[in-house]
This record gives sequence, structure tokens and C-alpha cells, in this order.
Amino acid sequence: MKHLSAVLILGLGSGCQFYRNVIVDENGKVLPWRGHRDNPEAKVRWDEEHAQWKIEDAHRRYDAGLMDRYRYNQIRQQNGLQPVR
Repeated sequence: MKHLSAVLILGLGSGCQFYRNVIVDENGKVLPWRGHRDNPEAKVRWDEEHAQWKIEDAHRRYDAGLMDRYRYNQIRQQNGLQPVR
């Protein structure tokens, strides 16, 4: 519990992607992934949204020059997309 509190405090102050995608979702629900333990449909939806976010994040990083093409293609292939040439 002590570590969770520290992560929440740091997340609230940092405004980082981790905070925006894991701590609070777009609807403002805190720790959205915790409710999926007993709801398989919500877990599937969460996994799909998370995969989509990973692809979009990799694309932004690749376009900004923060990620090389090899790593970008790895992420694309992990999520069922064709590599970029």
C-alpha cells in the first residue's frame, strides 16, 4: 500500500503517460485495470485498448525520432501489423 501511494503521488504530479493510461483512464476512473479481475469482457476490452495505445505510442515515438525502425517494427509485429520498410 505504501508503494501504491507513492506511485499515485508521483503520477499526479508528473502528468506522464503511465499516469494517463494506467492510474486514471479517459473517463476519470482510478486504477481502471483493477475491476477486470472478475469481468473477462472488460479484460478483453482493456487488452485491446492497451494494444492500440502501444501501437499509437510507438508510432508517435518513431515519428519523433525517439525510436528506431527495428524496435518500431517489433511492436507492430507483436500486435499483428506488418513491418514498415
